Amino acid sequence: MDSYIGYIPMIILLLLGFWIFLHCFTVAKGDEIIMLERRWFGKQMPDGRTVALSNEVGVQARVLGPGFHFIIPFIYKVKKDKFTVIPPRKVGIVRAITGAPLPTGEVMAKGVDCELFQDGEAFLKNGGQKGPQLDTLPDGEYKINRHLFLVDIVDGFKIEDDEVGYVESIAGKPVTRVGGNFASPVECNSFQDARAFMANGGQKGPQIAFLQPAFYRINTLLFRVEKKKVIEIPGGKVGLVEAMDGARIPEGRLLAKKVDGHQNFFDGEAFLKAGGEKGRQLDVLMPGKYRLNPVLFRIVAVVDWTNILADQVGIVTINEGKPIVDASKIAAEELPMGTHNNFQDPNAFLNAGGQKGLQIPVLRAGNYAINPWFATVEKVDMVRVDIGFCGVVTSYVGEEGEDVSGEDVNAKIVDNGKKGIWSNPLEPGKHPLNTKICKVDIMPTTQILLNWADLRSSAHQYDSNLKTIVLRTKDAFSVNMDVSVIIHIPMKNAPKVVANLGSVGNMISQVLEPAISSHFRNAAQYINALELYTERRELQEKAKEHIDAVLKVHHIDSKDTLIADVVLPPELTKPVTDRQIALQEKETYTTQKDAQDERRALENAKAQADMQPEVVKSERNVEIQKNIAEGKVREAEGSKSAAILHATGAAEAVKLGAAAQAEATKVTAAADAEKTTKVGNAEAEVILAKGKSTAEAYKLEVDAMGKDVFGQIRVIGEIASNNMKLIPENLVISGNGGGEDGNGIMNGFFGISLLEKLTGKGFSQKSASETLTE
Repeated sequence: MDSYIGYIPMIILLLLGFWIFLHCFTVAKGDEIIMLERRWFGKQMPDGRTVALSNEVGVQARVLGPGFHFIIPFIYKVKKDKFTVIPPRKVGIVRAITGAPLPTGEVMAKGVDCELFQDGEAFLKNGGQKGPQLDTLPDGEYKINRHLFLVDIVDGFKIEDDEVGYVESIAGKPVTRVGGNFASPVECNSFQDARAFMANGGQKGPQIAFLQPAFYRINTLLFRVEKKKVIEIPGGKVGLVEAMDGARIPEGRLLAKKVDGHQNFFDGEAFLKAGGEKGRQLDVLMPGKYRLNPVLFRIVAVVDWTNILADQVGIVTINEGKPIVDASKIAAEELPMGTHNNFQDPNAFLNAGGQKGLQIPVLRAGNYAINPWFATVEKVDMVRVDIGFCGVVTSYVGEEGEDVSGEDVNAKIVDNGKKGIWSNPLEPGKHPLNTKICKVDIMPTTQILLNWADLRSSAHQYDSNLKTIVLRTKDAFSVNMDVSVIIHIPMKNAPKVVANLGSVGNMISQVLEPAISSHFRNAAQYINALELYTERRELQEKAKEHIDAVLKVHHIDSKDTLIADVVLPPELTKPVTDRQIALQEKETYTTQKDAQDERRALENAKAQADMQPEVVKSERNVEIQKNIAEGKVREAEGSKSAAILHATGAAEAVKLGAAAQAEATKVTAAADAEKTTKVGNAEAEVILAKGKSTAEAYKLEVDAMGKDVFGQIRVIGEIASNNMKLIPENLVISGNGGGEDGNGIMNGFFGISLLEKLTGKGFSQKSASETLTE
């Protein structure tokens, strides 16, 4: 037992040694690293450093990679960690937790060799500085000591096809170019090699170079990258460019001079090296896509091309160039349009000595890519001369020409193209003139009607200010007179009219209006108001001669002068008007009376014509009944009753015949009754006695008047008693008053006194001559 007890210490030592042996080894997997901390038996770290070298106590800078490692226990403490993995299209941005301090003014640690931060001891031994590191970690796996380095994983920069990358550095040397704001490019693999950027003298601030479409691993601690769209100028437009860096524009100029070699502002370094100036540029960007530094070259505006329509011209004013020194000139010296390609090549214009200000040539119809900072274009309509008009041009520019006018012209008239009034006017049509360097007076070549009237004006409106002329006559009446004047300006005389009077309006207001008004007012002083009517023609002829003489002096033809209207005062015209109205009414009444007489005669004639068939028929019936009555009277001559009955029946037409028949029947009935009955004998005798007495009376009347007259009277009496209308209201009886016609059957039948007695109307007899006269 005691022998076993002696082995216990040995066993304990063996077990302790085995335990120690087991803890002297450690294993790191394939994706692991081992970080060590030394606790005993080493030097102290210098002040300011927190990670130790291999012979110093503390967290060790070195790490152990995957595999089997022997470690002395109690001296080192082991901690396992995973690899630092940078995924594809990512970038590892590294900050050192400890190291040498950064120099004053520096923001980025200098680059040292340390196997991409996987050799911490080499980093510290080579003077690695704490803080942001220049080198970055591309995608992959790294044995990074997290006690020494912090790694931020950020996205790489993908610049698309329609983008550019603007870069600004937060560290580097200051920009040394005088007045410069942008850093010059240095070799640095498109800003992916920050250590090369710093080593090659990269400058701090916005960079001239920019990133084109590609993928970039850029240290975002040193460079700030901003993506911007490429510049696209649509069709029909131009881009106006302003440079944000470059030389200073000299005094007296507005725009930067043109420099070559920058390829439409693509190469900013070439632009600056060639002396490109800061500010607004002469050159413009034509339609297309452009990759340029969007901060170095700013597109201020994208504007339309200058479009001149078919009936327009473009009047150009240049804003850059030499000044006009001649005080007598209002426009710049003219340069051929081909020299500067219609103002589209500003540099060529300036190199040719072009002057700023109003230009003489104009742009014709078309599209022009003109820089509006260089030239202002005002689009105006062409000068239009209609048919019946001409255009007189007064030019303010050009060479001094010889005066071709006569002594009777107040201004200088020169050949076309010279300075002054052109001798040959513009004919009808459209003319591409620069109306800023000349004046065009449109003159009518047809006859012009001018009205001095308050309420009447012609379409041309030249007489819109002309009023009715107020005259004071000899007899102190105020009379309003409207006057019309017709004038004509020959085309060949139009320049002379402009030279003397300036315009048609001036001619009317300064010459014609005073001449017309004064002439008629002077003439009215010597005549009475009513004589303006009676002497109107003479007054008009004198006015025409006077106006013709006045206008001839000014090279204008007077075609006619007319008095359109004369308005007398009411107190003068009312008596005359009343007298004329009375005379007219008298004539009217006479005419109306004659018309009524004619109408009455017409009505009589119409009535007579309408009744003629009845009159003829009545006459025939009267003759027939008369013959019958005569026969009956002869047959009843022995019997008074029968004579009466026959006479009555013969005298009547239709109704009178019926009455006569009734009378005969009555008599016959009485006779029959006497025969048939003795009771009625006495009555028959009475009736017979009455009949006899009546027959005797009729016989006496027949003896006195004659058979024909008696029969006619009986017929007429029966007609009148029965209201039969055989005679018209108006009856015209012709006759000579005593000839054979006067003794005719109609005069006998329709005796005047008899007719008046029967009808109760008054009749007058006229001779045939009187009837025809009426």
